[in-house]
Amino acid sequence: MCRAWDDMMKHEMKKGVKKGVKKGERLGTLKTLYALVNDGLLKLDEAARRAGMSEEAFGRGMRKAGYRSTGKAGAL
Repeated sequence: MCRAWDDMMKHEMKKGVKKGVKKGERLGTLKTLYALVNDGLLKLDEAARRAGMSEEAFGRGMRKAGYRSTGKAGAL
């Protein structure tokens, strides 16, 4: 029973690590896109498209992360 439990726990830990890495990659991508929009190097609509989000959701995420758009007046 102990070995089965250990095997199950190892499997669950690997799944958790994989999920955490995926989430970290997503957050890193979003932070990069936010910074590019904030610096005026990428338009908000294009960044939202690349993130697979609506412009409204992307703008909310950007504000929540503490960014302000300088690339598109009134977008945020």
